[in-house]
Amino acid sequence: MKLNKKNDKNHEESTIKKELEKEISNHLQFDTVVEDFLIQTRRLLLIGEIDEMASTYICSYLQILSLKKQPIYLYINSPGGCLSSGYAIIDQMLACNCPVYTIVRGQAHSMGAIIAAFGQKGHRYSTPNSSMMLHSIIVQSPSDSIENHTNMIDYVKHDYNRKMRNLAKRLKLTTKQLIKTMNDILWMSPEHAIKIGLIDHIWTPHMERTINKELCNDEEKAPYYSNIL
Repeated sequence: MKLNKKNDKNHEESTIKKELEKEISNHLQFDTVVEDFLIQTRRLLLIGEIDEMASTYICSYLQILSLKKQPIYLYINSPGGCLSSGYAIIDQMLACNCPVYTIVRGQAHSMGAIIAAFGQKGHRYSTPNSSMMLHSIIVQSPSDSIENHTNMIDYVKHDYNRKMRNLAKRLKLTTKQLIKTMNDILWMSPEHAIKIGLIDHIWTPHMERTINKELCNDEEKAPYYSNIL
């Protein structure tokens, strides 16, 4: 009887481990050749919800790729997500020894738009048909004492205002204008995003082809590309 319980426990632990491994591998499933190509060309894809897994994936590669001085190209297609996970990515971007160019391709809503704004100034882009959106944070109130609840709200307000001051420095808005704008929910076309300073330029097909040409002409990487193309 005890042996059966032990076997059941081992089976349960094994199942949980497999599920966790599956969750990690499902974050982005690419052919190995595609994954290698993206890394070789210093491209990172921030796709889907911004959570701990997405943050770990992006931050890990930012740390590796920043060992060289060439720009990193961070493509964003995200509806947003966790504030702390998003700011972990931003902190790592700012810690890089190389510039991080942000390219919105599809959507950059909420936290996705904030990450886009923290790309290298002058090199924050959006493809022509993308959309961006900013809004105020949503706080989920825990079941707790009124004292703890009040302390949490006070901290969140202070932290939010500090983050908005830093974000406003990246934009063409004052902190007051930014907070009011986010309270109203701001939906943006690429042109509107350029107007408020969230991005700098439209990312065109010509730019993408130019980058591909430059990368494929790199003598160090040329043999690698010829093997996979």
